[in-house]
Amino acid sequence: MPEKNLIAAAQSGDSDAFTQLVQRYSSDAYRTAYMVLHDREDVEDVVQEAFLTCYRKINTFRMDSSFKTWLYRIVVNLCYDRIRKRSRERAAFQRVSINMKTGYRDMSDIEKRIDLKEVIATLNPDYRITLTLYYGMDFSVQKVAEVLGIPVGTVKSRLNSARNLLKERLERGHKYAL
Repeated sequence: MPEKNLIAAAQSGDSDAFTQLVQRYSSDAYRTAYMVLHDREDVEDVVQEAFLTCYRKINTFRMDSSFKTWLYRIVVNLCYDRIRKRSRERAAFQRVSINMKTGYRDMSDIEKRIDLKEVIATLNPDYRITLTLYYGMDFSVQKVAEVLGIPVGTVKSRLNSARNLLKERLERGHKYAL
């Protein structure tokens, strides 16, 4: 069934139609969230919350864009919320751990191999989500701009900056704190 028909049916209360939308887009939503969050539990929570939000607000969907674009915007926003929460938790943990002496060398002294995924994880969330949508989901620059609600020029700038940072970091083989 075409997407517009499924949406119209879901808006009129057909839960089977909404279930079909979930089945159609859940793997893409999961993949997008995973590329940003890198934590299976957080990803599952975000995707579930995104579909619950879609279900509760399906009547507000005006079909100005595709359902997939609307869903991606919700997923991205929830990922940003989760990252902010993680940052607050990490800062609290670091304040506590600074005061503890473990007898081990600082983590920054421990040598570890860096691969592309780890380097991408060090980028700021704006760069990470832009790279994920463009390369991971194979979206056009225009589509990324639409999903993120930002100008096309900003998408291009983020892609360029992220690529330059990745190249620089990979060439140096420098260690980065996650």
